[in-house]
Amino acid sequence: MKGMEMPISTIVIIVIVLIVLLAVIAMFFGVWNPGVSGISLEAAKDSACQRLVSIGCVDTTQIVVNDFDADRDGTLDEGPSWDWANPGNSECGDTAVGATEQDNLAALCKCYYFVSDEDSCKNQICNCRD
Repeated sequence: MKGMEMPISTIVIIVIVLIVLLAVIAMFFGVWNPGVSGISLEAAKDSACQRLVSIGCVDTTQIVVNDFDADRDGTLDEGPSWDWANPGNSECGDTAVGATEQDNLAALCKCYYFVSDEDSCKNQICNCRD
């Protein structure tokens, strides 16, 4: 008596269903986010530092970092209001309602390169020389 054989087309359909199921599970658990793009830390720093140098190394809070979570709060909130002078309002990763940190060069320097003042950010991170 011959054993029953499964047609190749059935096996292919089962494999495709399993791949789709795994993709749905990966999207559900946040492992895979299709369509969400970002840039690397080095690319964000290089771009922001180039803009800082082009304006004369004046104010790191005015250099917006695009497509990168510079303040580590989980959102891309571009703007100039991150403040060196008031660290209580500018904590890395603060997701509190009303928190004022923004994704700019000042936040990038503090939250990723751990510098404590604007001069260090300009001179050590962006190679600005007075």
